[in-house]
Amino acid sequence: MRRRAGGYVLAVMVGLVLGAGLGRALVYPPAEPATAMYRRSAALGGACEAAGAEISKLRRATLFVDNCSLPVVTPLLGEEEGQVIVTRMVEGAPDDGAPRVIYSVKMDGRGTEKWQVLELRRAPRGPTLDASVLPAKRSTTPASAQR
Repeated sequence: MRRRAGGYVLAVMVGLVLGAGLGRALVYPPAEPATAMYRRSAALGGACEAAGAEISKLRRATLFVDNCSLPVVTPLLGEEEGQVIVTRMVEGAPDDGAPRVIYSVKMDGRGTEKWQVLELRRAPRGPTLDASVLPAKRSTTPASAQR
């Protein structure tokens, strides 16, 4: 009789351990490997929301005209891979002098925890790209082929 009771106790213990392990696997998904923010599936939306949060710190009342479902994000290529420029439009305040104000935010997504804001500027009259601040690109075409 004791042997049988011991077998039941052992079976219950094994069942509990297996059930707890299976339950943990179903309830808590495995940890995502350390992936840079700009390489994740929702990278553009995440950059857009992080830029909006940074803009909101500058203004008392912020009503975004755009949304992050279709973000305006320009990836920077070359040595700055992982950095993007996010353009967000907000409803202007009476002291802004315009019905809508546009901000450009340069973000770095090479980290694994959050987007980092590198630079935030108010665009003068709409989205602009100042090519003078971009790094000069060297020609990849050999000199002998450039005739």
